[in-house]
Amino acid sequence: MWMHTHDTLAKRLGLILTRLNMGERLVLEELAIDYGVSVRTLSRDLNERLSYLPIQRDGNTYYLDPRYLGRSGKSDIKPILDMLGLSKIFPSFDALSFSRLSDKQIPPFLFRDMKVEDVSNYEATFKALTVAVQNNQKCDFTYKGQRYQGASPYRLINDRGWWYLAAVHNDNIKSFKVAQINNVIPTVNTFTRRKAIDDEIASNAMLWLTDKPIEVIVKIDNAIAQHFADTVILPNQQQLKALEDGSLLLSSSITDKKQIIPILKYWLPDIEILSPSELKQSLVYELQFSLEQLNR
Repeated sequence: MWMHTHDTLAKRLGLILTRLNMGERLVLEELAIDYGVSVRTLSRDLNERLSYLPIQRDGNTYYLDPRYLGRSGKSDIKPILDMLGLSKIFPSFDALSFSRLSDKQIPPFLFRDMKVEDVSNYEATFKALTVAVQNNQKCDFTYKGQRYQGASPYRLINDRGWWYLAAVHNDNIKSFKVAQINNVIPTVNTFTRRKAIDDEIASNAMLWLTDKPIEVIVKIDNAIAQHFADTVILPNQQQLKALEDGSLLLSSSITDKKQIIPILKYWLPDIEILSPSELKQSLVYELQFSLEQLNR
């Protein structure tokens, strides 16, 4: 049974890629029967997901430019895995020969309980934002009752199963849950993409790009507790409780992890993040990255 999961999508794209590379002329209606998906989905596969290939079209029939037949290999798999956010979880591409897969074979990888948001309820919004992102086109939209004008849409990102728009508005990077965006109106103005912003979006979880304050709870060891008791060191710092061993429980309110991560690094190991867990993970990742850089 074909499941609407990442491994099914990757397998389908791999099989389509293999068939194109073998010189087949693929008809959408026939593919829909072969793979148990709609013609619309397959059209998106060929026109968007595999758009980096020199695919030719004759009505509903698709085929690979004859000059490129036989050239597709491991390098063609990487864009698919990058799009799915799966490339980093595999040790190498050597074992990922989609040409070895067929309908009669069981794929070597299986992903369970993948969170997938149903976009059918806001399909028009998703399409409009996709086009705006592709064309570097500024747009206006309503989000949670507030009107945003002249936003620069950079990426549509699926973060932990939910779709977000990462956009620049009033010179700040912000995230918007796509399901809560309405009345998207593309403008005639375009924007120039900045690599620094693309890198920032790629390296941050959407949780941290928000206008809403996020409460952080930390435990301060008794060795440095007096410094935090006497001075406001954390953003919007509030003391919650003094513990019997002399340590402190503090809260901090932030809208971007960069407001607090450098401070936490400075006071390690005498400071511990109790919540949220995502911030604790981010700190661990940054420390691991720093160690890797030093080892190099």
